[in-house]
Amino acid sequence: MRIKDAVNMIRWKYREKIDDYVVIIIDRLTENGLKEISFSEIDAVDNNYLYLKSEENTVIPLHRVLMIKRKSDNALIWKR
Repeated sequence: MRIKDAVNMIRWKYREKIDDYVVIIIDRLTENGLKEISFSEIDAVDNNYLYLKSEENTVIPLHRVLMIKRKSDNALIWKR
């Protein structure tokens, strides 16, 4: 399954529990090199980018996405 498909599946199939899911990305500015982004922050996804709802119009290239997890039980939904 492609990243785009996994993100869209969670956004539409589990929208009632969207805050329970996170995308983990590579972020060079953090101490451990990783950052969690809640699915509630995601505005859109296309074949190349993840678009966030932030005021800065943040765009994250999909090649930086490492995995998608469910927080409640730490289940791995998708992994590169």
